Amino acid sequence: MNDEIPLINVPYPIELTVEEVLSRRSEEKLKSRGPNRYFIYRLAYLKELRKRIGESIISMTKLSPNISMSWSNEPPEVKEAYKGLAEQVENRLKELRQSNDLIIIHENFSSASPSTTNNDYTVDGQTFVYPYYYDYNFFYYDYYSYYYFY
Repeated sequence: MNDEIPLINVPYPIELTVEEVLSRRSEEKLKSRGPNRYFIYRLAYLKELRKRIGESIISMTKLSPNISMSWSNEPPEVKEAYKGLAEQVENRLKELRQSNDLIIIHENFSSASPSTTNNDYTVDGQTFVYPYYYDYNFFYYDYYSYYYFY
């Protein structure tokens, strides 16, 4: 395997679309914040690299400095274009989240079910009992009912 990384010039105007960026995300990741302009640039860099070397494997540890150097050499208008694409991706993610139904998660063990309406939204479906404690850095969910839009 040849570990030499060819010099890559990421095409401008951007050849990535919002759909291409989102197609790489799992269903669970669609609920997360969209990628920033650097991460989208990184996708464009990798796409261009694959065009040149095919599916050869180069470790991201070796690629990351090259991507970072390439990004730092890009002019401000290119960085602004990637910022615009990042905003489009985030807007599309917001649309996807709003188009999904409201899901109510009851995190208590009582048999009494709270009202299934909230702010003019009605739940048409199963109510989930989710009796787990979990801690993701800043969030701690206890025995309370939470309302989520997915």
